[in-house]
Amino acid sequence: MLRLLQTSEDGERLEHPVAEVLASGRSPYQEYLFFRSPVHGVCVALDGDLQSCEADEALYHEALVHPAMLLHPDPRRVLIMGGGEGATAREVLRHPGVERAVMVDIDETFVALCREHLADWNRTAFADPRLELQCRDINAYLEEAGPGFDVVIGDLVDFSDEDAPAAALYSRDLYARLRRRLNPGAVLATQAGGLTAHRQIGHRRVRRSLGGAFGALASYALTVPSFYHLWSFVLASDGALPDGDTPPLETFRQRVAERGLELPATGPAALAGAFTLPAAIAGGVSGTGRPA
Repeated sequence: MLRLLQTSEDGERLEHPVAEVLASGRSPYQEYLFFRSPVHGVCVALDGDLQSCEADEALYHEALVHPAMLLHPDPRRVLIMGGGEGATAREVLRHPGVERAVMVDIDETFVALCREHLADWNRTAFADPRLELQCRDINAYLEEAGPGFDVVIGDLVDFSDEDAPAAALYSRDLYARLRRRLNPGAVLATQAGGLTAHRQIGHRRVRRSLGGAFGALASYALTVPSFYHLWSFVLASDGALPDGDTPPLETFRQRVAERGLELPATGPAALAGAFTLPAAIAGGVSGTGRPA
């Protein structure tokens, strides 16, 4: 049986069995592999790194999208940075008050492949007239004038090297451009990489960049089984945000009920609990503990 081999920057190796290759090749921007795993179902890998798996993609996408959407009292216009799989848009569009969701992903080839091979994940999103898809560079998009956004979701590829091309997607320059396109009280959420007790460097890089543009930050994390450890996210805003001492459980419950939402993979309690990080990780994430 074929196997997808992932090697971390620390040299750890993880193998994923490949029962069937659905599509493989290279777009103008990245190498892609769509495959069927006997463990996790249909999976997607970019440049050799696993991105999403059928078995638990909803855990990741619900955790990425809903805390920011629920913390905003009335999210009507939403910007999705990346999100080529279409699952982030799917979760955003479950909020009935959303009038427009703009998804900006540079890789048109990858988006087309996701529409074909991940249709069970994204069919409802791409068919929704509220979704506007733009296949272009997010930095160029943000340079243009246009209506403001209430919520921004960053579903972009991970980066572990400050010199890697993906680092520009988490730069202070990008967030400064983004600030000019935000409505008052806007909330941003972005994925921020894996967390272990001894390594939080990628997460800290994201926090540093966001901290240069926003007044309030909050970190949270949820276990995604196919990633084999905690996966982290950062919220940013100029308003008040939750921290580990005040998880927003009642706010989440109230707004889930008001909006008629179902969160079958997570639920309000799990999302609120995600803001209370393990003690061995929390200090390193915030910068108050031993650097990782």
